[in-house]
Amino acid sequence: MNKHILTVMKWLDDPNSVSHGKRASSKYKAILTHLAACATYAATYDEAYAHATNAASCAAKAAYTDSADDAVYWVDKYFEITGEDKNKYLKELEK
Repeated sequence: MNKHILTVMKWLDDPNSVSHGKRASSKYKAILTHLAACATYAATYDEAYAHATNAASCAAKAAYTDSADDAVYWVDKYFEITGEDKNKYLKELEK
């Protein structure tokens, strides 16, 4: 489960549930994860992983800048790329 996507989904559900500082932290950590994925891609050609981390990074950045429409787009893109079950994330948010 991608914690950055989960944070963005939580913010989308209730913008007051995730502080600006938490969104900033998530954004920077997601960017670092994506940069590491790019290095992995260069070594292993794991294109799907690189694209998935890019989507998570873009979603976190959109949440940080309060751009809900962009965040929704990138969350959906993440699930499209990874094939993960979005309902599992939604269930996690209900806890």
